[in-house]
Amino acid sequence: MTTIDHGRSLRTSGPTSHLLDTGESPSCPRCHTDDYLIFEEFVPARQADHSTDLLPASASYSCSECGTFNAHTVPTSWRPPQWFWYS
Repeated sequence: MTTIDHGRSLRTSGPTSHLLDTGESPSCPRCHTDDYLIFEEFVPARQADHSTDLLPASASYSCSECGTFNAHTVPTSWRPPQWFWYS
């Protein structure tokens, strides 16, 4: 499984909370659809360590049709299909 940075190396000059709305919903850039995506990892928006700032939500995924891998921030309200927290 591939992992992503989770924003720990995120460097900005101001609060990171404005980044929460900059992410795009996952879609394969080659196939131009989300029909074949396999989600490797999803990290919801969360509070930064020792700060009140929020780190953006992020997802990593691959396309089962063409094999493309991608990882980036996603909108705060986005969740992978049928995603839920384990209790």
